[in-house]
Amino acid sequence: MENLTLGLNIIFPVFFVIFIGFFLKQRNIIDENFVSKSTTLVFYVALPAKMFFDIKNSSVDSIDVKYTLYLLLATLAVFSLSWFFGRFFIKDDKKLSAFVHCSYRSNFIYIGMPILDLIFDGDVMDSVIVVLVFGLTLYNMLAIILLTYYSDSKLTFKGFFLKVLKNPMIISVCLGLVAKFINLPIYSGIEDGATLVSTLSTPLSLILIGGSLNFKKSKSDNVIIVFSTLIKNVVGAAIFIPIGYFMGFSSSQLVVAYLFFATPCAVNCFIMGKQMGSDAVLTSKIVTASFAFSIISYTVGIALLNNFGII
Repeated sequence: MENLTLGLNIIFPVFFVIFIGFFLKQRNIIDENFVSKSTTLVFYVALPAKMFFDIKNSSVDSIDVKYTLYLLLATLAVFSLSWFFGRFFIKDDKKLSAFVHCSYRSNFIYIGMPILDLIFDGDVMDSVIVVLVFGLTLYNMLAIILLTYYSDSKLTFKGFFLKVLKNPMIISVCLGLVAKFINLPIYSGIEDGATLVSTLSTPLSLILIGGSLNFKKSKSDNVIIVFSTLIKNVVGAAIFIPIGYFMGFSSSQLVVAYLFFATPCAVNCFIMGKQMGSDAVLTSKIVTASFAFSIISYTVGIALLNNFGII
């Protein structure tokens, strides 16, 4: 019970802010236009500023190749197995693409990192950078392949890499790494100003997630929604965290990996899926179910990590 209480106490502040966003949307204090414009602000300005200076000022000196391969291969496994088995049971291509997309892609930046900040006071950027540089790049690459395969458009080599390279998160992380390793001098006033802007990222992104959720009842595609939610929130972490534990990874690496695997489905799945012809309605339902269920799955997952002395 003590471990469960710890898990709930860690995740409660994050989901409390998400609930505020949902409440504000229900009261029409914020609307779709606010969510859309503010999402652009967070995605292109606040979060990139945070990523750049977090990495530039971190104590990271090298990348753990073994840990990097562990995260990437685990992600590929979840993606591949979801696609392989999903095509036997889901005959509608648009629904299948939504199912697979939501089963492997987590909301690590918007949800995982705020929870990570609540768990650790120290610098764990060495593990986080692996996720930001390699994990998010793989997320985008797999999403482009999957959604283009089931869309009417053709996938070109040039278009594929341009979409990956234009991601502001990837750009800011790469620039932060360059600035760190060449020890780039930056006027303190600029850094202080950027830090003020970056403070918007966590609370505003959580409010926007709350404003994007839709809890309207619907019985259509319930089986798809349940299985995609379980794969995203539970199955990946249940399989690969024990593997990581026996591979000898540190506590901080395992916690980052847990949040990478078990964080609920990314809201970006809805945005990207809608733009590329996937089933946007089904995606929205899976995202909402994933977030609702994560209150339970996070509490239990963090309790287990604490029970085994990882936290």
